[in-house]
Amino acid sequence: MDELIAQAETAALSANTHKTYRTGWNSWARWAAANGQKIAKATVKNIQRWLADLYRQGKKMATLRTYLAAVAYKLRSRAGTNPARDHRVRLLLAGLARDAAERGITTRQAGPLRREHIQRIAAAVSAPRRNQPGGRLETPEQARERADADIAMLAVGHNALLRCSELLALTWNDIDHPPDGGLATIWIRRSKTDQNGEGAAVAIFEYASQALARLRKAVANPDARIFDFSPSTARRRIKAAARDAGIDTANISTHSLRVGMAQDLAASGINMSGLMLAGRWHSPKTAALYIRRVQAQHTPAAQHLKTQQPPIPCS
Repeated sequence: MDELIAQAETAALSANTHKTYRTGWNSWARWAAANGQKIAKATVKNIQRWLADLYRQGKKMATLRTYLAAVAYKLRSRAGTNPARDHRVRLLLAGLARDAAERGITTRQAGPLRREHIQRIAAAVSAPRRNQPGGRLETPEQARERADADIAMLAVGHNALLRCSELLALTWNDIDHPPDGGLATIWIRRSKTDQNGEGAAVAIFEYASQALARLRKAVANPDARIFDFSPSTARRRIKAAARDAGIDTANISTHSLRVGMAQDLAASGINMSGLMLAGRWHSPKTAALYIRRVQAQHTPAAQHLKTQQPPIPCS
């Protein structure tokens, strides 16, 4: 029975969450050992000191919150109150967040890869490149094979607003091409906001469907992953494709496809409910973060400014 309970508790969190929580717990463990504290005997004061030290080291507020959640999770079975969930710890985080805001330290959003960016990438991605400085130049055949995978990854990730984990988990079994034509759909079996695996069906544009068809081999294993590489490889390939198309890659990441499609939908006039459904967000506050720059162009003030004549330059 105890083994079953332990297995169920482990299954309650995703593999990525377990990995992140290990990183957070290890951070606390190192701090406690360095400061002569017992790792499992955490106190409110010690947790506050640990978080304050992390903040002084330049850790972001999101990292502090994640690490704290890891410690709270690890200490959940300890007798008595959980010090990581104490209101004084929450007050400290609120104070640190205010200090970060006053110093201009904000969470940086991934740069968007919108529809026009995907078009620019598609026009340039087939050119042979050197995948590392000083490396050999691809042959035309190698470039086409790499381009087919890149275009499919970009188009599908953008159309379906996929997180990196969702994109890389896709198998050929998850793609449904209706026999009578029309939009293909992909099945997202599990995601960050769907840990119980209820799944979600998402439509993709014909261009993305054709890109998948070019990529698929005639004898492809239906259970095989479509994009069989790591998150770091996906990020490198996306940045390289954007760079070849002349796009600034400073803020480009695997999340750029999700941000880009969210902004495309907002610019087309979709309402918040539709946006949340498309992106599988539970909170309108989270969805709004993705489209705030687009929304700024559609405020009454912005619309008014567009009707005004430019000022007469000074002589």
